[in-house]
Amino acid sequence: MAARRSRKNRYWRSRHDEGHAMRMAIGDLARAAAEPGWTRLAVRRAQVGPHAVTTVTRDGREIAAEGMDEPFQRLRELSYEADAGTWFTCELAFSAGSRGYTGSVDSAAPPFEDVPPSAALAELTTFPRAEPPGWLLSALPTAAPIGLPTPWGDRRERWDRNLGDRPPPPPPHHGELAYLPATTMACRDFGTRDKHNRHLVYLVEQVDDREAEQLVVIGYEEAYRVARHGLRDTDEGVRSITLDGAALRFELTGEAADALGTETTFEVRLELPPEAIAELGAALGKALAPVAGALERIGF
Repeated sequence: MAARRSRKNRYWRSRHDEGHAMRMAIGDLARAAAEPGWTRLAVRRAQVGPHAVTTVTRDGREIAAEGMDEPFQRLRELSYEADAGTWFTCELAFSAGSRGYTGSVDSAAPPFEDVPPSAALAELTTFPRAEPPGWLLSALPTAAPIGLPTPWGDRRERWDRNLGDRPPPPPPHHGELAYLPATTMACRDFGTRDKHNRHLVYLVEQVDDREAEQLVVIGYEEAYRVARHGLRDTDEGVRSITLDGAALRFELTGEAADALGTETTFEVRLELPPEAIAELGAALGKALAPVAGALERIGF
């Protein structure tokens, strides 16, 4: 089975999805830089043009972290809106034991006490806006340097036109940020489908409700796929699936959890009669039987 593509090389359905992935990547970099035992990690990025400062704190104490320039720069590009610009400050907070985050972005307040003139000019050239804040205008140099960058706005608008009449909205350039991964769902019905050596088991929270929570497990040859709502899916990173009484528990790697929009432990509450739970266990066992060694099966 081919390895899943990295965040950097993955095809994104929208700017919103890619922006979320960049924030998740920043969280992983902060976790990698922090010593074990932390409770809260906070990351602050302040940037005008190419001039940027990133601060990472572990439970209030500043620590060193590397690799964040690229995802933050990409976030600024993705957040750009014509005439409105992009953010100058991005703050993210991560809590131990969760893949979620909270934070905010600000496109108005000055991120630094002193803004370099060349950075101010590069900002307005790369990310033009209709009404620049006064502090940014005051920082502009008296003469334009040679070699101005290409406006990101021009590239952004050309890219959007290629997506059709209704391009996806960008990540926010001002306001609050929050991501709360799913931890549980209820299963009140399930079904199976077998076709061409593909064994599918689908669990639904509410019958005849397309908007209700859905989970699908597919096994074929020596591969598998787990999906939520048909859009979020992963074909690797499921460490184990456990049937424990009236609970079906998935243990996932961080990347698989992010792909599914869940925490690394995701539990399905089986609100089913005992005989139906037994049938579900048998169906899952059949679906996952070809997946030799790809994941651990417990309880069925």
